[in-house]
Amino acid sequence: MTEGSIDSWFIGLVGVLLALLLWRIVFAGTGKGGQAGPFSLPSGVTLTPKAFLSDTELLLYNLIRMAVQDRYLVFAKVPLLSILAVEPEGESRKQVLRHLALKRADIVLVHPGTRMIEQVVQIEDEQAPNPEEKAKRREIQRAVQAAGIKTTTLHAQSRYTVGQLEELFGVSEPES
Repeated sequence: MTEGSIDSWFIGLVGVLLALLLWRIVFAGTGKGGQAGPFSLPSGVTLTPKAFLSDTELLLYNLIRMAVQDRYLVFAKVPLLSILAVEPEGESRKQVLRHLALKRADIVLVHPGTRMIEQVVQIEDEQAPNPEEKAKRREIQRAVQAAGIKTTTLHAQSRYTVGQLEELFGVSEPES
């Protein structure tokens, strides 16, 4: 082969690679994963409503609501990305966003005036000591604490009174 034919092959190969790269960029969003157009439910799939909170979560939610009703707004099962802002741009931001994407705080106490998150309450179920679940809860707690938000852990099997929760959350009235 001559030097001119090697250059032609090389230029042709680079052209083909550029065309494949351009095709991948332009048509990447229209594959199976990223269908364009409105969502349609596949045949054979049925959606049904399910309970938002378990019985224990509902009991604790109502007790917390009664304990802090004059001080905070109370929300349940809040995605972390709704309460945490991830500041740095670039790849590190994307990594943090991906890591926090599907994680939720069990209960969030929000100051009604400033709209700032004052506390995050996690409900720990000792009867289901799944190591993955425990690790996930620790990650949630670290992320929330890194943002300067106080975290409180309640145990699902413990019985709390409204007074105990008021004291725990620091909203009890001082005794005269």
